[in-house]
Amino acid sequence: MKFNFSLSLKLTLIVVSISAAVIFTLTYVNIKEQASFFEDAYLEKAVVIVQSLDTNIGQRDELRDKETLQDYISNFSKINPEILQISINIPDEEGLKVVVSSDEDSIGSNSSSYNYLSFEEIAIVNIPNHTGNTHTLTVIAPINLSGQIAGTYEILLSMDKAYTAFDVQARNLVMMSTASLFILIFSFLFLLRKVIVKPITEVRDAAKRVSEGDLNTEIKIRSRDELGDLSAAFNQMTIDLKKSRAETKRYSTTLEKLLCQKDEFVNQLGHDLKNPLLPLINLVPELEKNLQDQESKEIFEIVNRNLGYIRNLVIKTLALARINNTDTVFSIENINLFEEVNSVIERNRSIFTENNIVVKSRIKKDLKVKADKLQIGELFDNLLSNAVKYSPNGGTITIDANDDGNLVTVSVKDLGMGMSKEQLSHVFEEFYKVDKSRHDFTSSGLGLTICKRIIEKHDGKIWAESPGLGKGTTMFFTIPK
Repeated sequence: MKFNFSLSLKLTLIVVSISAAVIFTLTYVNIKEQASFFEDAYLEKAVVIVQSLDTNIGQRDELRDKETLQDYISNFSKINPEILQISINIPDEEGLKVVVSSDEDSIGSNSSSYNYLSFEEIAIVNIPNHTGNTHTLTVIAPINLSGQIAGTYEILLSMDKAYTAFDVQARNLVMMSTASLFILIFSFLFLLRKVIVKPITEVRDAAKRVSEGDLNTEIKIRSRDELGDLSAAFNQMTIDLKKSRAETKRYSTTLEKLLCQKDEFVNQLGHDLKNPLLPLINLVPELEKNLQDQESKEIFEIVNRNLGYIRNLVIKTLALARINNTDTVFSIENINLFEEVNSVIERNRSIFTENNIVVKSRIKKDLKVKADKLQIGELFDNLLSNAVKYSPNGGTITIDANDDGNLVTVSVKDLGMGMSKEQLSHVFEEFYKVDKSRHDFTSSGLGLTICKRIIEKHDGKIWAESPGLGKGTTMFFTIPK
């Protein structure tokens, strides 16, 4: 399942993600800096304590007076309640050991490795520890008596009081960051809707109105940016479309008028030719019977053949004009396609026999279509006549039909001369002849054009396919059931 996200939502998610990352990163860094500040402050406090102890002890000999040392660390612990433990570590033959401590249980025990590090490197070591709600800092510093390192101090300080206040500050900081984020989001959404989403929505709605045919649509965005440029381009487009529509309408009106005049001219011309043509067609054969010399007979045969060609051309022209006439209405009925095709085959049997052509029909006996019976007969007459014309003597023509649900696809296949891609693209044009080198007095060049008009009047489609020259041609058309 696909979800559609609006542009405003996508931009909001991007801004929220970036803003949240920046705000909470800064908050985290601020909290870490505050924590580091607290540790540094307690470290400085421990250093002050160490310096005070160094001053109170004064001489190295006093390190042997354990009672005095114990008093010193006890006093310091009482003065500063944040001092949890103070230990003094003095080296002997076995190493550093705790000699005095506010934790009496640790007296006499070996010192930690951090004490050795501080003693040997003469360095201050601080070890922060955060466990749950308990925060401590252990500071280990060398005992420096008049420039001589005599041991180490280990001071354990409690930072709970500072961190309690710090936790409140941190929560307040997080809440402020969250509130800032929401304010930023709502501010961005407001600006986004006003500056970007609203103009884009206006363009979208205008485009819909234009697609519905309203070319008077105008976008009123006057900002000096890309959206303003888009608005100006859109408005110019509607102006150009309006001009194009007017031009197209004018050309269409002119074209319709010319087509109407053409149909009227062709129809009138056909009738004007047909009327004087019939007496000539009837008279010439009678005159030919009385001729004795062969040369005169040959001349009359040529005249008779040309009269037949003109008669056929007039008949086809009138048929095309009748089909093109908008007043022509087809009589649509349910017809048995199998029976209709067989009737056409029988009607043209003499032509097939004369050319030694075998016609095979593979149409199912119960297949019915919605069509004008006379026009479908004319359609098959033209298709079969065309197939015979371009088939070799002794060839085969196959008629087939496939039931495709609401439509039936019919095919008429021959094994004749075939067609090129160029010929296939023109085959249904008026007066087009596939083989222009042939002086064919039986072809008007209108047969397939008439077939195309008949099928279009039935809300179907017609097309031709051929593997190439010399490989035959198949005519296809669809017709409703």
